[in-house]
Amino acid sequence: MTLPLLSVVIPAFNCRWCIEESLQSVCSQSIKDIEVIVVDDGSTDNTADFVRTLGDNRISLIQQPNQGHSSAVNRGVEAAKGQFIKLVDADDWLAPGHLEAQLLVLEDSPEQIASCRWGYFTVDPTIVSPRLEDVQRDFSDPLEWLICSLTKDEGMMGGALWLFPRSVWERAGGYNPDLGLNNDFDFSIRLLLASKGVRYAANALYCYRKGMSSALSQSRGRKAMTSAMQTTLLGCQSLLNREDSPRIRQICADRFQMWLYEFFPEYPDLANAAEIKIKELGGSRRPIEGGRLLKALAATLGWKKARSLQIALGGLGWNHIQAWKRQRNLRRFC
Repeated sequence: MTLPLLSVVIPAFNCRWCIEESLQSVCSQSIKDIEVIVVDDGSTDNTADFVRTLGDNRISLIQQPNQGHSSAVNRGVEAAKGQFIKLVDADDWLAPGHLEAQLLVLEDSPEQIASCRWGYFTVDPTIVSPRLEDVQRDFSDPLEWLICSLTKDEGMMGGALWLFPRSVWERAGGYNPDLGLNNDFDFSIRLLLASKGVRYAANALYCYRKGMSSALSQSRGRKAMTSAMQTTLLGCQSLLNREDSPRIRQICADRFQMWLYEFFPEYPDLANAAEIKIKELGGSRRPIEGGRLLKALAATLGWKKARSLQIALGGLGWNHIQAWKRQRNLRRFC
């Protein structure tokens, strides 16, 4: 078969330390009929200068003032010429054969999107333990993929998991430029619901870099937490618009409950808004996540007192202990 032109969009911000590895994984794919668009989002290192030095005529560079990941992705897709789009983060890695495997499953399904396997790595992207998930199969109804992911798996729906036709992107509307943290939750829900199903590419593996302290997903500032609340509101509304049922309301209540634990007690306004939504949706019994000590305190003191105590102890050095535990678990995990 003659494979269609594929556009790979890579948003980048201060990624000189890792983007070479990411680009190599893309440009060495078995599919050669691709264009690679790097969108430098106002980097202050020499990310853009490095990309300019590359001799591969498939790679083009777009520069813009720093506007965030969502804006950078939208800018790249807008400039892309491909019939199909793949998003790749500048610090991640595509296993060999990834793009071909995802394209092949869409050969007779031009209005569906392709999913893939995924796993984490810390230093060496070839050392990855792929996750086993219930969503690793085809779904004729994209809503069922979302329900399965959010109830049986980890709810992982990063935009880089997908390879999708431009037509589906256009129906979905792209990323919301106002969102930062957890922006994929809103985007992927809209993308899936704009498609006619999900095709699973078992031979495609996406490798996420994990453990970077500067990663967007680890931010806990006001802007990040506000984005988390907003993307949860938008994503859940999209789900409810498709099916306002007890199972969807429970999924949404549990999602707000997850973020409620993160908002409290530092952001009382966001916590209060989340509690209101949980009540409107019928309540949630999702337990607080954490170590044995936190869970034991929550069982005896209630989760709010336990969470307040956790925050207080963080200022006394507990955060360093937790960071050490995360790194230890990450080494075991990857």
